[in-house]
Amino acid sequence: MKESSANLEQLLLSLKKGDKIAFRAIFKLYRPKLFYFVFSIAKSDYVTEEILQEVFITVWTKRKTIDISSSFNSFIYTIAKNATYNHLRSIANRESLKEELWKNLSHIHDQTQNAILLAEYQDIVNDILENIPTQKRSIFVLSKQQGKSNQEIADLLGISPKTVKNHLWKTLQIIREQLQPHLVDTVGAILILLAAS
Repeated sequence: MKESSANLEQLLLSLKKGDKIAFRAIFKLYRPKLFYFVFSIAKSDYVTEEILQEVFITVWTKRKTIDISSSFNSFIYTIAKNATYNHLRSIANRESLKEELWKNLSHIHDQTQNAILLAEYQDIVNDILENIPTQKRSIFVLSKQQGKSNQEIADLLGISPKTVKNHLWKTLQIIREQLQPHLVDTVGAILILLAAS
C-alpha cells in the first residue's frame, strides 16, 4: 500500500510529537521494504531482524530531529545502511553469536508478522534498567538515548570501545530475557525501543 506524501508528512509530524500510533503506521509502511533492503546485504533473516530493531529504535529516539522538508526515505535508508554495516562488523568474529543466530532463526522468522505493542511494557523495561549495574545502565543510556558512538562512550567513561560493545550486548540480553515473560505477540524491536523512549 502506497502512502501519499501528504499522509506521510502528517505521520511524520505526529511521530515528532511522540505519537506511537504514527510510529506503528510508519513501521508497517517501511518495514517490508527495509527488510528486503537489509536482507540483500545481511543474507540472514535473524540478522536482518536484529538490524531492523536498531533502525526503528533509531527512528524513534531521533524522531524530534526529523526534517519534514527532507526525504524521509533517504533518512531511514541511510540509518538502515549504516546499521547493517555496523551490525555485521560487530558480529563478524563472534562465533558464539553466529551459533545463536542459527539456533533462533526459525523462532525469529515466526515473529516477523506480529504487531508492535508499545506503551504497555514501558514501566517493566524501566524497572529492568534500574536493577542492572550502574556502568551498564550508563552505557545503555549514552548509546540508545543520547545516540553516542561506542568510541565517544569509551572516551567519556575511560574504557575501551570493546568493553562498551560488550556491556551493550549484555544489557540488551538482560532486557530481552527479563521482558520475555511479559510479551504477547510482539516484535523484538519494542524491547529496546521502550527503554529508549
